[in-house]
Amino acid sequence: MLRRLGAPAEAGPRALLLHGLGSAESCWNAFAEHRPPGLDLWTAGLPWRAGGPFAVPERDEGDRITEAIARVPGGVDVVIAHSYATLLLLARLADAAVGGADPARELAVRGVVLVSPFFRPRPEDFAWSELPGFLERLRLGAEEGIRVMARKPLDPDLRAEMAEHACAQLGPHWVVRYLHAYLRTPFLRVEQVNLPVHVIVGDRDPIAPPAEGELLAARLGNASIDRIDDCGHTPMAERPERFSLAVRRFLTTLSAGHPPATANRVREHTDGHPDRCRDQEAAERTEFGDDAPLLRGRQHQHRDRFQV
Repeated sequence: MLRRLGAPAEAGPRALLLHGLGSAESCWNAFAEHRPPGLDLWTAGLPWRAGGPFAVPERDEGDRITEAIARVPGGVDVVIAHSYATLLLLARLADAAVGGADPARELAVRGVVLVSPFFRPRPEDFAWSELPGFLERLRLGAEEGIRVMARKPLDPDLRAEMAEHACAQLGPHWVVRYLHAYLRTPFLRVEQVNLPVHVIVGDRDPIAPPAEGELLAARLGNASIDRIDDCGHTPMAERPERFSLAVRRFLTTLSAGHPPATANRVREHTDGHPDRCRDQEAAERTEFGDDAPLLRGRQHQHRDRFQV
């Protein structure tokens, strides 16, 4: 189910928005109110949405994304995917690249934005002892989504009860699909994906660790990253103005025809004065180990031109 979000834009780029597991098209409403000028927005209601079917026939879920892209009138310039949808889109991009196809031509898009993605580079990064934690993470994700989307503060007990009900509605089928897609990430040849990709993470994300998004951006062949301060798992709803700025900057790089900015942190602005950039070297070494020099080198490559 496709629909245009907000008023049509005139002669601007067109974006398709893909929601995460147990979410819905409404997660993009705040972003739509602050969207970059001229950006035409379309949303796709996908089977893993809140209130969707309890289970669907087994198939490659990436096909659903490809079908949604193909059905947008006039074509899609940029796909913006959140959470679970990032796993499916990333797998589709990597599989196309490994198969010798150009991901941009395969999906008929110019760029991709991955919001709060999941990614681990090695199979041994997953442990048996984590399985109960994955289920709790999904419940926590449901509770976080309810908190962010609620029009007024909810009693914590009521919010937890609503989250439990949402997970029960989602059912085990989609939990298994999510785990399967997540467990596959170490085997994706993401370094072969040369399509421009922009990663956006929240520094306080309790669901998708921001360190995983940063590592993914460092390993992709043509990627940039914005790490939004004081933000959780849904930056497009929690910090829509900052999220819109990150998307606008990425669209500018696409229009200019040059590669996107390499990894950097979004800086907060107060009264027009950017905060001082904190030294990340020790934190990167702790989070990424041997990958820290790779990430840090990409961070400094285009710092002057692309920092906010």
